[in-house]
Amino acid sequence: MPPHGPGMIGGGHSHDPEYPDDDWNLYSMLDTNETRFLNITQPTSGIRVFKPFIRRFEAEPHIISDADAEIIVTAVFTSPCTIRKFMIMGGGEPDNHPAHVKLYVNNNTLDFQNIAEVTPVQEFDLQVNLNGSVEVLTAMHRFSNISSLTMYFTGNHGDLDATIIQYIGLQGDHTHYRREPVHTMYEVLCNGQDIPQMEDAAGSHSHLH
Repeated sequence: MPPHGPGMIGGGHSHDPEYPDDDWNLYSMLDTNETRFLNITQPTSGIRVFKPFIRRFEAEPHIISDADAEIIVTAVFTSPCTIRKFMIMGGGEPDNHPAHVKLYVNNNTLDFQNIAEVTPVQEFDLQVNLNGSVEVLTAMHRFSNISSLTMYFTGNHGDLDATIIQYIGLQGDHTHYRREPVHTMYEVLCNGQDIPQMEDAAGSHSHLH
C-alpha cells in the first residue's frame, strides 16, 4: 500500500441562518479548527461535506481519497454531543461510494499508523445511498456526551483506489457552550418510522421513499 496523502485542518462552518430548520444537524457544532481529514486530495474541501441536509444531493463540494481508498475523518465538537444516527452519501459512480465505516469516540490522535490497534465502538456496512434516504442508527449509549467522532472509511463498493464522499450528516443532541442542560433537537432525516437495531449488531437502517 502506498503512503497515504496529506491530512487537513477544517475551514469555517457555523450556524447558518439560511437553513434555520437544520439545527438538529450537528455540522453546526463542529470545531472547524480541530476537525481533520486524512488521505484526501483536496484538503480545503473536507469540512464542507458536513452540510445542510437539504444540500445532500449537491455533488460539490466532495472529498476524494488520495493514495488509496481509505479515508479518516475526525469530527471534533465545540460542546459535548450525543449522536443518534448518521447519513453518508457517496459521490461519483456507485463503485466510488464508501462501503464500510468504523466509528471511534473521544480519540483525536487516530491516524493510519495507530488506528488498527484500537477497537472501534461500532462499525457498519454502508449501502449505496443514491436517493439520500439511508440512515444508520447508532447504539446511542455508546455515543452519548462525546467530544469527537472518528469515522474510518475502509474501502468502497468497487474496490477502486478512489473513494468519494459528498455528504456526511450527523444527527442528535448537543449541550450549550456554557454547559447548560442538554437541548434536544431531534428530527428524522426522512419521513417514516425508525426501527432501532440491536446494540451489538452492525448494519444500516434504510428508509426508502
